[in-house]
Parts: sequence; structure tokens; C-alpha cells
Amino acid sequence: MATYSFGKLQIDPATNPSVLDTGTWDTEKIASLCKKLPTSFYDEIVQRSNGRQTDPNPVAQEIACHTSSVSLHGGAVYGMLEFADKQTAFVMIGAEVQDILDQAILTTNGPDNKKVVIYPTTARNLHAYTRRINIRKGPKALGAIPRLGIGVRHSQTVWPGIMSAMYKGDFSANSIQNSVRELHLLDTLVSGTPSRVNHLFSFGPVKEGHTGSTFEGLYTQGVLEAIKFPEFLRYGADADHLQVKRGSEGIERTKKFIDAARYYSFYTLDVSDILDYASLTTFSSKQSVEYLESCIPNQALRSDVLWYHKKKKSLGKQYLQLDEGQIGRFVGKYWHALDAIEKLYQYIDTLKDGEAYDLELSIDENPPHVKTFDTITSPAELLFLVDEIRRRGLPITHLAPNFGVEKGVDYRGADGLGLFEQRVGTLHKIASENNMMLDCHSGDDLSRETRRLFKRATRGNIHFKISPSLQSLVGEVVEKVEPEFFRFWWKDTLRHTKELAQMGVPFAIHSLNLVKWAGEMDKPSSKHLFFKEFCYATLGERDELGQFVHRDKFYSFSSDFKTEMDAVMEERILEVAGDLFEPKISL
Repeated sequence: MATYSFGKLQIDPATNPSVLDTGTWDTEKIASLCKKLPTSFYDEIVQRSNGRQTDPNPVAQEIACHTSSVSLHGGAVYGMLEFADKQTAFVMIGAEVQDILDQAILTTNGPDNKKVVIYPTTARNLHAYTRRINIRKGPKALGAIPRLGIGVRHSQTVWPGIMSAMYKGDFSANSIQNSVRELHLLDTLVSGTPSRVNHLFSFGPVKEGHTGSTFEGLYTQGVLEAIKFPEFLRYGADADHLQVKRGSEGIERTKKFIDAARYYSFYTLDVSDILDYASLTTFSSKQSVEYLESCIPNQALRSDVLWYHKKKKSLGKQYLQLDEGQIGRFVGKYWHALDAIEKLYQYIDTLKDGEAYDLELSIDENPPHVKTFDTITSPAELLFLVDEIRRRGLPITHLAPNFGVEKGVDYRGADGLGLFEQRVGTLHKIASENNMMLDCHSGDDLSRETRRLFKRATRGNIHFKISPSLQSLVGEVVEKVEPEFFRFWWKDTLRHTKELAQMGVPFAIHSLNLVKWAGEMDKPSSKHLFFKEFCYATLGERDELGQFVHRDKFYSFSSDFKTEMDAVMEERILEVAGDLFEPKISL
């Protein structure tokens, strides 16, 4: 195993995908190998520009050019090379060198005295390639297109099965997706900075970046996988749960994540931490007026806001009209959060420089001291939100309300599934009539019956996000095909869960008790609830020097594992998509 140093980080990038912002980490080696390639190899690449994506890959000296990457642009032929050590590089073959890609590694002569230039597959070059050369291969803003949001904690391991399902089912997905809890900034790893800690309701402390992947690396590896895939896919890249935190850093830290995700196509802004939840439990007129006056000290603006939100609104066969007390409470809860969204929108818009993107406002989560069912989003609350978004002129395309969906369990609200379906339908109507799509987060643990409820209530017009369940699925396949490694993973997860239980984390205590009561503390199983919910911790664990402890092992499994993983992942993704929006199965 080759080890490379990137600042203080020491890794073999071949067994640590989705970390670096490039697929080319040894440019001298790439230049040396490409110098030895015969002209006939480049000539074969040129010929592929007139063929089909599924034609065989040109191969020479253990270097392949993915036919699916070959594209003609401006009189030059472009393609992506893959090397035996898993590095990748772009090749341009043309009469003149173009300036679309940068940081050329090698310039030489090819067939018919055409120039051959080799470029690194940096995030910047991948973005340029998919925006200007081979535009059907890149992530895009999908707007109101129904889709899955697929969290990829195991990145390269799960993408082949996911992409196969997307192609066979002919549906869209944000197939590049992880949250600030799951991803690092690349600079954090390179500088050896310790991981920050977030607190998740019922799950306790969670270290940021627990997958070991970075925002920059996930985009880079995800686009590389899409380019290699032999068909075109409709996919996006979601920088999920970009949290706006309380305190002195405020939105400045969020901006750092946005910078790292500059090439993504979807931004989920999570303001759950800065909402004033207490405002909705206030029922006195005096306190409502105080919220209005403290949040909107300008009297003229306050009058405009009241006038705007007091207007009668149609809600199917019913009408809804907010009174001043309701408006005051909603202003109290959301005003400062929407101010932050406005600033972040302006920041993103400047960064994207005219490039289309989707923007989601997420209010689905709640801080540890607030219970999920105390913060369910009502129709009146959503009406206020969409109207205020429209009044401010914010280009929000997606909204993730608090449906009452929780991590680790199926829907268990006191209203039951019947009334739940009616509520989802009402929220969908409000959002869709305002040109927004509803997003359901934490959909992993919902039963097929509940998923189909979302399909009926939204008529299949839903953005449905999953993530932890796919890591559990990886665990099931590891248990079946790599049992020795699974025993290690299970024991390490047990250790981590016990530590959380000693801290008093409710879900850790509950899930361990289930194993104890079943008498299975010495019987490793991927079905154990504690493993399903806490197995995330092992993958990206770092030592005191900031080096990964186990991560390379998760990307060194056998070919038998990969074959089984692809099939199982494809089946699961097709099942979820089928429950939500009837994909067209193409076998």
C-alpha cells in the first residue's frame, strides 16, 4: 500500500476515496506512464467519439479510457483515463490546446500530429468538464423533479448499485449527498484539526466527519463514478444539513462549508438550531406584540409584514387567515432564521455566479431539549413560511417541514397514519401551489406502508432522503461475505454504544438493553438495533494525530463483496423508489 502525505494527513488515496479534491495525486507518475502510451491508443479514443457509451474501453499498458467519458468539444476529443493504482486523469486530443481544463501534467504529440494534453481530475476540472464539455455527465439542479436523496456514507462502495438502480428505474436522485455531521472540510484533515462534536436528539454526541469523507472529496469521487458509469443519469449533489448555529460564529462557519461545496447543485440550509421554539407556546397578545416589535423594530416594515400575512388564503375548499397573535408567534420563531437564510442565499448566489442550483430550507430537526412531536409543522405555520419566503423574494425550491418523522422508528404519532396522510397532503398542497417541493428527511426507518403514504399524499411529487439505512445494508453484506471483519466492526460499535450509554444517551441505553434481554451480547449480528444506529462511528475514526484508524479496511474488501453489495444496494434503492414514485423498471 502506497502512502502519500497531504499536509499532516497520511493516506493511500486508492483505499481512502472521497477525501481528496482530486483523482490525480501523483502527477509525476501519471506523466511518466502517459509518455509511454502508443499513438494508436489515442487514435482509438478519437474513434470512440463517434461511437456509443457502451462500446469497449480503449486499453493500453493497464491504462483504460472510459468510453462513457469520451466527448467531442470545440474540435477536440476529451476522455478520462484510469490507471492501475486507481488514479484518473483527463486527456485532450486536438489540433490546438484549449483553456477549459487547467494544470496540464503532460503535453505531447498524438495521432496526425494532434496535441495530446493530460490534465488532473481535480474538482475544478471535473466541474469544467461537466459544465462545458460533457454536460450530461455532471450533477444538476433538478428543480421540481421528484427524486431520492441518497446519503452515501460508504461512497465508492455503494455508488455502483445506486447508479444501476437509477438507470434501471429511470428516476432521479441526489446521489452525492452527506451532511455536515458526516463530512469534513478537507482543510480539517490536512491540518490535523480535531473533529467538532454535534449533539443529535436521542443519539447524543456525534463527531463531525464520521464518514472520513470531505465535502470536496465526495463531490470529486461522486462525479468520477458518474463519468465512469456507462449511461447518462439525472443526478444532483446535495450539501445536506448545512447548519446555522447559535453563537459568535453564526453563519460564518456555514459559509466555509458552502465554499467547500461550491460545485454542488443543491444546498440544504438547516436553521433548526436558531429557531425560537418557545414562541409558539406563547398565547398572550402582549407577548405576541413583543415578538413583533423586538424582531421588526421598524414600524413601517412591521405594518407591511402584518398586512401581507393577514390576507385570506385558500386551502382547498377552506380558507385560512392568520391573526396578529399567530403572525407574532411565527415571526418570533422564524424571523432571525430567515434573516440568516437571506444572507446565505446572497452568498451562494454570488459564489455560483449564474449557475443554477436548488435551495432547501430545512426545519425538520430539533435541538436536544425540544421534543419532535412538540414541533410538528402545522399548515398555518407552513403558510406563513412560504408567504414570507415569497415576500422576501428568496428562491427556495424545497422545504423540509417537521412531519413528525423520527430516526430509528416508523411513524408513531398519536394522530395515526390516516390523519398523518391528510396532514402531509395539506402541506404538499401549500408547498406545490407556491412552486416548492416538500422534502422528507430521515426516511430510512419508515415502513413501506408509510413510504407509500407519502406517495399517495404527494402524488409522487416528493424529495425523500435516506442515509443511515444504507450503512446498515453495508453491514449486512459485510456480515455475510466478510464475517471476520464484521465481528471487529460489531465489537467496535458495541464499545462506542456502551460509552454513549454511560453518558446517559437514551437510545444507546435502549438499544443495548434489547441485546441484553435477548441474551445476545456475545452473538454479533447486523440486525441488532445498536449496530444499525451506531455503526457509523468506526468508519471515519481518527487517532490523536488526526490519522484514520480503520477507514482503508472498509475500502479493501474482496470482489465477491463488491458483487454482492452492488446487487443488494440496487434492489434496496429500487424498492424505496418504487414505494414513492413508480420508477420505470428497465432490465
